[in-house]
Amino acid sequence: WSRLGVSVRVSTNHRDATAMSFHCIVPGHPPVSANAFKQVASNRWIVTLECQEAINEVVAFVTEPLEPSTALGCHIASPPFEESSWHYLGAITAQAPSVVFKTRLVWTARDALPTCVQFGIELQPTAQLAARPAEMVSVEVLEAGRRIGKDLYEYVASFAAPGGGVPPPGYIVLRGDVFERWLARFNDKCARSGLDWLYNSG
Repeated sequence: WSRLGVSVRVSTNHRDATAMSFHCIVPGHPPVSANAFKQVASNRWIVTLECQEAINEVVAFVTEPLEPSTALGCHIASPPFEESSWHYLGAITAQAPSVVFKTRLVWTARDALPTCVQFGIELQPTAQLAARPAEMVSVEVLEAGRRIGKDLYEYVASFAAPGGGVPPPGYIVLRGDVFERWLARFNDKCARSGLDWLYNSG
């Protein structure tokens, strides 16, 4: 985990190699092909991408079909490219041969907004990647959401009717677990669609 758009030869059993055409694009820049990637393991390739502006999106796609039982896991990292700095973005599959990754949502405070990244692909069984959730937003985004939700809950709870029963005018009744239920819903939405759901809300 050079530039995007690569033609590589990969092996699903480390003996029989299968030609595969893999490409990546940072929007606004030329495509990078597979021959720009460096092989770092029997099933892993990486490329370094550099731009003058922050790399907030990466488009990845294949131009030849993958084997039905295999997929390409896509990863990204910012300097200093340590093991802990890699983010799993999702997979390229036979059913989804192209994906737009919104990398700006996974960057942490440590990552900042990098203009130099390493993009990596890993050939793995489809079932194995399907069981691994992609990182749609950073843990810091989730923590910020939790704190905002907690602050809102405490403010709204200050208007709860004292002692239960029918609330007097100007008061409301709240479930005791309303914050936990909201937080679970918030985390689930972020895990499924990043922050896109916010733009679809009224």
